[in-house]
Amino acid sequence: PFMLYNVPGRTGVDILPDTVKRLFDDVENIMGIKEATGSMERTVELLGKIPDLYLFSGDDVIDFPILASGGKGITSVTSNLLPDIKSALVHAALKGDLKMAKSINDELFEINKVLFCESNPIPIKAAMYIAGLTDTLEYRLPLVAPSSENMKKIEEVMKKYKIVGV
Repeated sequence: PFMLYNVPGRTGVDILPDTVKRLFDDVENIMGIKEATGSMERTVELLGKIPDLYLFSGDDVIDFPILASGGKGITSVTSNLLPDIKSALVHAALKGDLKMAKSINDELFEINKVLFCESNPIPIKAAMYIAGLTDTLEYRLPLVAPSSENMKKIEEVMKKYKIVGV
């Protein structure tokens, strides 16, 4: 099976719903898409046009609404720090316990947001360093370390969560 990845903010190209439908219909091994446009409207349109599409959230902040609208999973940045909590969110949503899933998503909102205070993967690399999950804060160009202001924001938000390694 093959999964498309739509991240126009990174690639400069948006795989439009009609193109996704055509690919899904014409290419036997395309089963899903990681949708990272940040658009719930896009999610609703895709699942309306292609009910059998395995749609995964590629945007941590809207994982819950995507799952509640019929998404099948997530590909998450935040799960690098809080895998158990992100897993609990997905399991609750897929079981239909939307109240619990929303509660978990709300709990994660602040860290989901701060991990995108700069271009990905800069903040998650910094967070993993702060948590002791990696022993270096080196970046390869064109990536550079987060600003000192954003590094402080990341540290402050991380204190609100129980992160293994901290």
